[in-house]
Amino acid sequence: MTKMNEFVQKSIEEALNPSQQGEGHSPPFQEREGDYKVVELMREIVVTIQKPIEVDVESIRLSVGNGKLFVDGIHYGRMTIPLPAHTSRRNIYAQYSDGIIEVRLPKKNSDEKEIFLHY
Repeated sequence: MTKMNEFVQKSIEEALNPSQQGEGHSPPFQEREGDYKVVELMREIVVTIQKPIEVDVESIRLSVGNGKLFVDGIHYGRMTIPLPAHTSRRNIYAQYSDGIIEVRLPKKNSDEKEIFLHY
């Protein structure tokens, strides 16, 4: 169990601090582009967006659909952020603090069903 805890802790640290990774190593669950960062966790996707100083928070509009997060009101036009997995439309959470917008999108549950073999 200790090795599993160490693995999980190391994975979380790497996801939150990508600059501390070895050269040439980029985890498959993390994507950076411009003013946003997308991190895929086990049950949710976390998107952090840097808000420009000159933009009023109340003018920002967020929406999700077709595997993308859409942000209106930050740049000219619409910012489109591709998401690495399908997300649920329920329990989406967004907050703003210290110039950062954080959006948490729960992953959509698979319709996969286990079949038990009776013998």
